[in-house]
Amino acid sequence: ELVHGPDADHRVLLLANPHLDGPPSTTSHIIAAFQCVLPGEGTTPHRHTPAATRIILEGDGGATFVDGRRLEMYDGDLIITPNWTWHCHQNDSSTRTVWLDVLDLPLVGKLDAVFGQLSKPDDAQYPANTRALRFPWSDIAAQLDAAPDTAGARTVDYGGGDTPLLPTLTPHAIALAAGATTRKTRAMANELFVVLGGEGKSQIGDISLQWGPNDVFTAPHWSWTRHTAKSDAHMIVISDGEIMKRLGLYREEAG
Repeated sequence: ELVHGPDADHRVLLLANPHLDGPPSTTSHIIAAFQCVLPGEGTTPHRHTPAATRIILEGDGGATFVDGRRLEMYDGDLIITPNWTWHCHQNDSSTRTVWLDVLDLPLVGKLDAVFGQLSKPDDAQYPANTRALRFPWSDIAAQLDAAPDTAGARTVDYGGGDTPLLPTLTPHAIALAAGATTRKTRAMANELFVVLGGEGKSQIGDISLQWGPNDVFTAPHWSWTRHTAKSDAHMIVISDGEIMKRLGLYREEAG
């Protein structure tokens, strides 16, 4: 409500962790931010070296464009923007669109490799890009329904193959049945959780968190983590574990 006109090109609310030093970040390698685009608004095409995933929290149409491809935005959908791809957003629906941006900007910043370009030149050609960029929630929900229960949860990895969607951000979805409690685990990876539906609590280290729809919370690397669902619940999780695996630093334990 406070941001209008030219300032509304990117209307975002950063989730800045006050316990981390340096530029704003949500975990040591990830920055998350709520973004809102009102009916009739759009953003300027741009590209940058940080990669992004976008989880749609309120969407009834409108689109993100990646290298010229229109990707519809509906509740629960996940859209990826690989680094250095042209992208913008356009809300041509009748209601506001709200999503959570999740970027590897803190990591890229630490590597001193942040570059960007605002406003695509008219004569610039989009590169050929046929990879999957949008994952409708309806498809993921159906896969979760068919997935086996493992340690109190059903899990689906986005992309479904051996090749990660992005080298720095790994998304997966989890479903918890009412009353279920997951096995306690910890891993050398930061995790960011986005609650799409349901209520419950998570024990992360010595902190207990209550959560509900649209809440966002994190589990720092190497923290014992366990989830308990009060009602049937669905969450999307973004992890930086792929970074650790590529560097040979990843490890995990089960309690």
